[in-house]
Amino acid sequence: MSTNISVMDSDAMLELILQSIQKLIDYELAVILRYDGQQTLSVTKAAGPLADATLTGHTISLKNRKDLAAILEGRKPYLFSESEDHIDTYADIINLPLHHSCLVSPLILGDEIVGLLTFDHRKCNRFNPQIIGFIEMISTLVAALLVQFDVSNELIERTAQLLNERNNLLASESDAFRNLIGSSPQWIRVLDSIRLVAAAEAPVLIMGETGTGKEEVARAIHRLSSRAERPFVPVNCSALSTSLAESELFGHEKGSFTGALALRKGRFELADKGTLFLDEVGDLPMELQPKLLRVLSDGIFERVGGEKPVKVDVRIIAATNVDLAKAMQDGHFREDLYYRLSVFPIALPSLRERTSDIELLALHFLHSIKERTKNSGLHFTEQAFHAILVYSWPGNVRELKNVLERAAILAGSGEIREEHLGLRLHSLTRHDAAGFSAKSAAVTEKQAVYAGSADVDDGALPLQSIIKKRIEEALEASGGRIYGKDGAAAALNLKPSTLQSKLKKLGIRREWFLSPRGEH
Repeated sequence: MSTNISVMDSDAMLELILQSIQKLIDYELAVILRYDGQQTLSVTKAAGPLADATLTGHTISLKNRKDLAAILEGRKPYLFSESEDHIDTYADIINLPLHHSCLVSPLILGDEIVGLLTFDHRKCNRFNPQIIGFIEMISTLVAALLVQFDVSNELIERTAQLLNERNNLLASESDAFRNLIGSSPQWIRVLDSIRLVAAAEAPVLIMGETGTGKEEVARAIHRLSSRAERPFVPVNCSALSTSLAESELFGHEKGSFTGALALRKGRFELADKGTLFLDEVGDLPMELQPKLLRVLSDGIFERVGGEKPVKVDVRIIAATNVDLAKAMQDGHFREDLYYRLSVFPIALPSLRERTSDIELLALHFLHSIKERTKNSGLHFTEQAFHAILVYSWPGNVRELKNVLERAAILAGSGEIREEHLGLRLHSLTRHDAAGFSAKSAAVTEKQAVYAGSADVDDGALPLQSIIKKRIEEALEASGGRIYGKDGAAAALNLKPSTLQSKLKKLGIRREWFLSPRGEH
């Protein structure tokens, strides 16, 4: 019979060993016991005609079995004489005659006592002294196997633990990133930054245009941090009135001002042990900035109208859509507060800087709308989807989401058409949302058709007409030339092959624009 040892579990392996020994030693009961290092032996495996299921797990205290303790100390097999009075090891479970054959062998590996191996037979004279050497050798092998099983089990358990931790981490990360859609290099860098800073306690400053997802990034950092089970408290600093901003952030004592009828905790206390998200931190009143700086430094503040210091443990994540460096120069933002908040800055790209993510985002929002509204038939027409891909999205991800929400309502249960989107021209050459990046004005391949002359009033022309108009203007300016640095493709920042495809789709023939110096 062929046995694949490599895939056998420890129980089957021990069973096979005891069965093999029985071919050489005529036993009726063979038992392997493990030593716990605390004066206790416990049955790990039993075999033979007298083996009983109740033996498994049976324990023997060496404090009550001085004879077995002495055998373990001696580290040599011991053959009991049939006439020798000794306590029957398994008397409570198996009824053996007063006089019977009994052989006991310590399981030793190096200096370690691993356990004990016992053999019993109801008849006398079944074991002879000549087998002692063989049993001693077998015992060493069994001891080595048991230790190896321990190592393997520990490795398996540790591997399972690590896999479980990894799965939990992946599940946690998947949950944290559920609203951060994108696969562009610019967005991957943002996700990497989130992973990196989440485990730290340092303040984070998230910078980006309106609608780029600053709060979602802050929530992701919180979800991946050790504070995930604690509160995440958002505060929109631009919505705080100067008169009530201090009370809103730091709370107030009863009677501290007219209308303060009871003690009220501020956002800092509500976020204790958690995360406080200060959105639009650049709009925080100057008179509150020193108090915020103190909390960042010491975690201590006083409520409005109070004198008793309040200590909190809060992680600060701030966000802004303004240039704080310029705000510092203009005297609207404290320099020391800026450096305290921006220990780990994260700059979010605009949607114009990660146009390859527009498709993923649009499909993600469409899927969410379909699931929420139970409208499985909702879909984009080809023209609508193309319009989505080439629009400049000055309001970024938030604008895209809102446009699709509105379009879904207008479309009802059918298809989302271009007119449902209500998109109008946004020339990238004129758009500079917040000056966060010089790349904001760069024309990408899918947006380039918007980059024609800025003095043309396109009004409410359909998007397809605007695209056609821009291409025709570029061909007119280049004399019908497509290739080269002075060609229409370069002017539109398109690949020549892409431009030729668009010409065919829009029914434009470059021959209409050829000049004597044009391409032939």
